[in-house]
Amino acid sequence: MEHEDNYLYSQNVLDFVRVCTEYCRFLEQVAGTEREEFVDVMRGLLPMLYLKGSLLHAVPEVPGYNEQRVTEEDYNYIRAQVCTIMGEFDEYLDVFVEDFKFSDKPILCTISEDLADLYQVLRELVECFREGYEESMQVAIYEVREQFSTYWGQTVLNALRALHDVRFGDR
Repeated sequence: MEHEDNYLYSQNVLDFVRVCTEYCRFLEQVAGTEREEFVDVMRGLLPMLYLKGSLLHAVPEVPGYNEQRVTEEDYNYIRAQVCTIMGEFDEYLDVFVEDFKFSDKPILCTISEDLADLYQVLRELVECFREGYEESMQVAIYEVREQFSTYWGQTVLNALRALHDVRFGDR
């Protein structure tokens, strides 16, 4: 097999890209989904994203730049759809955000913004893999792997905690 020794085609990377694809596809087709179904699907996908993201091995930084494919309109569409579904349950208080370092009170966050932020990061990766240019894929997997530890891993956990509260809390 031609790609046998290439990290881009390792089981961990391919599994991660599959889960990212499923996440993005679900959010793109979410219009009209009932809140209960949406929460249950996200409670299944988010832990998989976190797990598969945590299993990615560190990869060497490669020179290159990938053009942004997710537009502001794409981002706003996802955020608005999730906000509509979540309604009054969209907002939650969080202490695991950067701004909390400068405050003594929890910060108001939204599930819709968290999920749209994740969508933006993960959709960029999915598009690079869909196009199939290895240099672009290497840059994308490096960026996503680095962003997992600095940003989106915590975002997944924050959103999951908020969704858990929607599903099982006493709101």
